[in-house]
Amino acid sequence: MQRIGHRPAVAIMVLGLLGGCSTGPAPVVPAGSAAYDAIPEGNIFAPRRVEIGPSDRLSITVFREPDLSIDSAIVDPDGNIQVPLLGTVDAAGLTAAEFARDLERRFAARFLVDPSVTVELTEAAQKRVTVAGAVTQPGVYEIPGRISLVDAVALARGPTNVAKYDQVVVFRRYNGDRVGGMFDLGQINAGISPDIEILAGDQVIVGTDGLKVAYQDMLKAAPLLNIFQTFAILNNNGTNDSNTADPAN
Repeated sequence: MQRIGHRPAVAIMVLGLLGGCSTGPAPVVPAGSAAYDAIPEGNIFAPRRVEIGPSDRLSITVFREPDLSIDSAIVDPDGNIQVPLLGTVDAAGLTAAEFARDLERRFAARFLVDPSVTVELTEAAQKRVTVAGAVTQPGVYEIPGRISLVDAVALARGPTNVAKYDQVVVFRRYNGDRVGGMFDLGQINAGISPDIEILAGDQVIVGTDGLKVAYQDMLKAAPLLNIFQTFAILNNNGTNDSNTADPAN
C-alpha cells in the first residue's frame, strides 16, 4: 500500500492563504448612476466660485466706520466670524462680495444708514483631500486648484496592482451629513463614465482586490511551498522504493 506524501499540505496552505485574505466588508454606498446623484459630477474647467470657508482670513472695511472695520479676522471651524455690533455672523459658503452685501443689510437693519462694506479674502486656507486604500502613497494632499477623481488618485501616485478599479469610494460632508458614492475608475479612464470633481475635505478610498492580494501572499510564501513540494517528492520516492517488490522473494 502506497503511503500518502505531504503534497496535500501545499494545497491546504494555498487554500489557507486564499481564504485568510480578508479585505473587510464592501462599503455600503450608492453605485452607478446613484453615485452621481450623491456626488455630483461638477465641471473642473468652469470658473470657480470662490467661497469663504473655515480658516480663511478676511478683511472687512465699513466705509467711514473705522471702529466697525476689521483688518484681519479668521473664519472659525463652523464658518462664522465675529463682527462688531453684529456679533457672530455666518460667512461660510458666500463669496466675499455676497458676504459684504449681507453685512450691509445687517448694519442697515439696526445701526447704520446706507452702509457701504467691502470684504476681501486676504488669505485662503489650504484645501486638502485624503486619498487612502490601494494607492501607492496614501495620505492627505493639498488640492492644486480644481481637480477630478482621476487627478486625486494621481496625487497618491496612482492605484497599486491590487486595486479594485470598480470600487473607488468618495465620501463628502454635505449639510452636516456624510454622503458617499462608489465609482468605476476603469470606466472613467476609458471615457465610458464621467469623471467627478473632488472638493476640499473629500475622502477618496480605492478598494482592494482580495484575490490579487491572496495571490501576492502566495508568491511571498513560494519558498516555503517549494520546501513542502521537495519534501513530498522525496518522501514519495522513498515510499515507492520501499513498496517495490523484491525479485528475490
